[in-house]
Amino acid sequence: MTSALFVVTGATHWTLADGTEHPTGFWAEELAEPHRIFREAGLEITIATPGGVAAPVDPASLTPAAAGGAAQAERLAAYLDGIRAGLEGPARLEEIDPDAYDLVFYPGGHGPMEDLAGNETSGRILIRTLDSGKPLGLLCHAPAALLAARHEDGSPTFAGYRMTAFSNAEETAAGFADRAAWLLQDRLSALGADFVAAAPFAPHTVVDRNLHTGQNPASSAELARTLLAAVATDPTTVAARLRARFATGRTRPLEWRLRQLAAVRALLTEQQDTLLAALHADLGKGPEEAYRTEIGFTLNELDHTVANLAQWLSPRPAAVPDAFRPAEARVVRDPLGVVLIIAPWNYPLQLALAPLVGALAAGNTAVLKPSELAPATSAALARLLPRYLDRETAAVVEGGVPETTALLEQRWDHIFYTGNGTVGRIVMAAAARHLTPVTLELGGKSPAVVEPGVDLAATAQRLARGKFQNAGQTCVAPDYVLAVGDTAAELGAHLAEAVRALYGDDPSIAPEYGRIVNERHFDRLTALLDDGRVVTGGQHDRESRYLAPTVLADVAPDAPVMREEIFGPILPIVPVPDLDAAVAFINERDKPLALYAFTESAETKRRLTEETSSGGLAFGLPVSHLAVPELPFGGVGESGMGRYHGEYSIETFSHTKAVLDKPLG
Repeated sequence: MTSALFVVTGATHWTLADGTEHPTGFWAEELAEPHRIFREAGLEITIATPGGVAAPVDPASLTPAAAGGAAQAERLAAYLDGIRAGLEGPARLEEIDPDAYDLVFYPGGHGPMEDLAGNETSGRILIRTLDSGKPLGLLCHAPAALLAARHEDGSPTFAGYRMTAFSNAEETAAGFADRAAWLLQDRLSALGADFVAAAPFAPHTVVDRNLHTGQNPASSAELARTLLAAVATDPTTVAARLRARFATGRTRPLEWRLRQLAAVRALLTEQQDTLLAALHADLGKGPEEAYRTEIGFTLNELDHTVANLAQWLSPRPAAVPDAFRPAEARVVRDPLGVVLIIAPWNYPLQLALAPLVGALAAGNTAVLKPSELAPATSAALARLLPRYLDRETAAVVEGGVPETTALLEQRWDHIFYTGNGTVGRIVMAAAARHLTPVTLELGGKSPAVVEPGVDLAATAQRLARGKFQNAGQTCVAPDYVLAVGDTAAELGAHLAEAVRALYGDDPSIAPEYGRIVNERHFDRLTALLDDGRVVTGGQHDRESRYLAPTVLADVAPDAPVMREEIFGPILPIVPVPDLDAAVAFINERDKPLALYAFTESAETKRRLTEETSSGGLAFGLPVSHLAVPELPFGGVGESGMGRYHGEYSIETFSHTKAVLDKPLG
């Protein structure tokens, strides 16, 4: 059950600037309406005050004039009577663990200006809630409580957030402006809040990341409903929430897109240690490799996008045939709408956020489904993303097959899936029901052709680095080697030396060598070790999911290790007599995601370029082609469909629209 924490003032009066006391407490509508809406939605609600003292109602809020009529005043009073036990015996704020709640809400009233604005316990709760990414709601005068939320250096935690609260204009209209010691709008603005005020006493709410604020009592119901939508995790509500944001048109301006990309950059840099720890917990990734292949890779993609986005989005003129002149034609890129990104477990950060960069840059909103097989990274994304991006812009839905299935039942404007072909077919079938375009980034057995005459030591070093990073769990890793002529034996010896150079005599203690993701994949991989002669490696430990970097020689073309993508640290060497045999071997199988070749022959390069089909082709350096931002990355046939990275991501997540403009005169 979803739970909500109501932090309510325990103050019984408000001290005016002249020293007189004004009776106060929470404002009836501001507590009763959200409480009712949350309770009707099934939330479990805890009311807490400083010291656990009774939560008083401001008597002025129950007069017919203040409540909007006698009937409304009676309804509010009756509702508060119905929850009197919680108001008279609230929990002690000092004993509250905010992590135990799904959202935190502060109803308003003048009391928080003295009771909570200097309360250190409340300040810590607010900081932890903001940092957790959970929805935090503050209404009317309640944003005054934020004044106690300070960093260790004393700076305000809320600086830079867009927010609203009871405004100067409303204080003036209510007759309190000249009697208040300070005005809330002025205080928040002076401390760095991006304050947004609307017309006095009109409903007005502002959402910035996980902070939800309402301007006045009239905003109570509206703010409560935005918080309910924010805490919802069911796919229907999440998709509707993001579609509503897209429908406003706010995602289209270049400035909005750049702000979202800046927020993703801040997440990656400010939360680097947290993300590296999650990657290590899931896959045993060392900090250097994890930064290079996950955080650094995504930052490079992001920075390239930011530097070029304005140019990529510029309308492109098109020539008009003489028969239509005078007229102008141009091509523009329209955002698609709401995108679903389903990420895999092997690079759970990069392959979640790199597509998200493209989706946001193209002006879309997006739902991100991290892999349940990388639970630490999934949890980190779910916790951190709302701290940097509005939940109406990007949402994270965690879970396994049931949650993914439920997501696929929704209508999306594009689905971006990275994973295996079996699930890829399920994704494509689900998309077909709504005629939704898809990008499928799959895998396959990516071969590496090694010809005689090349520097085999250098070749082995590059093969080993590309194959064994992330313990071989890389979709574009060399899956097997086609050793042309008599290169197989010497190459095997050089590969054994290359593994030692990378990870030492015992890779199990190498800080940069990872682990297999789970026992099921470990068992699948160790069953392949008997499919050839072990040149190096083969050691394994199921408890720690360790499988040494392994090279197999004398592998038969029809051995089990050659039938499906290995996706682990096992590299078979298959000897072939010549280039013709290598080309035939490749073309007889499914089209791979990548093809690598080590050769000094221009003719060989020409033939592999023209006579084979693969998602990508690289000579002399495996894997790294996907880090060149101006190259498209994607598969063909069984290895996938669609492409992304750089401007190709903008193409993928946009509709290329033709515009023709012919004057009537």
